[in-house]
Amino acid sequence: MIKNVFYFHHLNVIGGVENMFYELGKKYKDWDIVVYYGSGDKNQIARLKQFVDVRKYETGQIIECEKVFFNYQASIINNVKAKEYYMIIHADYKAQGIEPPKVPKYVKYIGVSQAVCDSFTEISGKPCELCYNPITIDPPKRILKLVSATRLTKEKGYKRMCALAKALDDAGIPYTWYVYTNSKETIPSPNVKYMAPTLDINTQLAQADYVVQLSDSESFCYTMIQALLLHIPIIVTPWECLKELGITEEYGFILPFDMKNIPIKEIYEKRFNFDYQPPKDRWDEILEPGNSQYQYDLKCKYKVRATSLYKERNCTDGELGFVPKPGYEWTVSKIRYDTLSGNNRNHLRYVTLVEKIPPEEEKPKSKYKVVNKMDK
Repeated sequence: MIKNVFYFHHLNVIGGVENMFYELGKKYKDWDIVVYYGSGDKNQIARLKQFVDVRKYETGQIIECEKVFFNYQASIINNVKAKEYYMIIHADYKAQGIEPPKVPKYVKYIGVSQAVCDSFTEISGKPCELCYNPITIDPPKRILKLVSATRLTKEKGYKRMCALAKALDDAGIPYTWYVYTNSKETIPSPNVKYMAPTLDINTQLAQADYVVQLSDSESFCYTMIQALLLHIPIIVTPWECLKELGITEEYGFILPFDMKNIPIKEIYEKRFNFDYQPPKDRWDEILEPGNSQYQYDLKCKYKVRATSLYKERNCTDGELGFVPKPGYEWTVSKIRYDTLSGNNRNHLRYVTLVEKIPPEEEKPKSKYKVVNKMDK
């Protein structure tokens, strides 16, 4: 004869009652407990089976036990021979407008909080004993965060990315892999998230545990260099250029091209502490010396006058929000001026320059003092 039987008609994919079963089983796994269910989510059933005996109830089956505990409904109560019958009250029946359960035999009622007990007793007239839900806290697992910025193509290591994701999934490693790409291919894992490409990815790289690039080859690979300069370790394949870039396993993991024997546990657990410096470029030796006027020009404002082209083409200016009439004047940035004055794909001249306005710090200061009338 079973000591304790719990019956739940359907175990949902998620839910508080399902969590209560899991916590109960985990905390009281050494007690004689059997959970019967009518139907249920396979993942909920699998995790519950780690701790207690879980059985599918077959229609007409007779269960004998010391105590039986029902949840929400007791449709099989006539097929259970028990010394004591209990109904667990999980909800505030009054607040939710739920009718109290009607069962053909005498049962005792257990509420998961005093508020639930009081509410149930008020609307049913039956006593309800307080018994809080059990809870234990497992040490939280670190969620591994991977970041890649790449096309999902053969030469960029698409199949290797699939292999790494599968290895992590098979090992039960909690992870999220953010892939910044415009490719249509997908990696068969629910832990891979696809993000729109961004031209400034340093912020995203800086939050990763690893930056991943599993290409056939690379010539420099900016993303990996950026990651290392941000003190983020990398996962790469053994490209020819690694040695000359000074990249060794001091800075992450170099996985074989065949992706065999991936050290998943070590990837998850290892911590890195390094200060990487890339090889120095020589552009200061190659470029012809000379100061740039462009940076100054970027700080300037440009007063422009509309040509007749706006009106002729009935063209709304993207910044103004309307069609400027010929002769209309307004102020734009250097980049906007270049575009409107002909540096566009059709080489059309929408404006002429009225005045180039120097930046505030470059403007000559008046030799006359401005006196406020109130100061006189």
